[in-house]
Amino acid sequence: MIKFEKEELIKLANLSGLQLNDEEIAILLNQIKLVLNYTEELEKVELSKELAPIKNVNLFREDKVFQFDSTPILKQAPKSKNTYFVVPKVLKKNIK
Repeated sequence: MIKFEKEELIKLANLSGLQLNDEEIAILLNQIKLVLNYTEELEKVELSKELAPIKNVNLFREDKVFQFDSTPILKQAPKSKNTYFVVPKVLKKNIK
């Protein structure tokens, strides 16, 4: 059985910036132990080696180009220029 103690939960909560009361600690500790016990049960399951692996299939479709008038949409924006929305910059240039 995998060990997971109260002290480990408190340390993990502190690292995560969570403040837990005693009731929450008891509930979470029980839930974590249930999950860990379930993973141990899954490890006991024997899988047949005769099954072929599942292959990933890529499905490609042809792109469709749609032409439409963007003016009504751009009129709803606070700012626009030509056919683009104007938004505040979120990235800063690093000038050295």
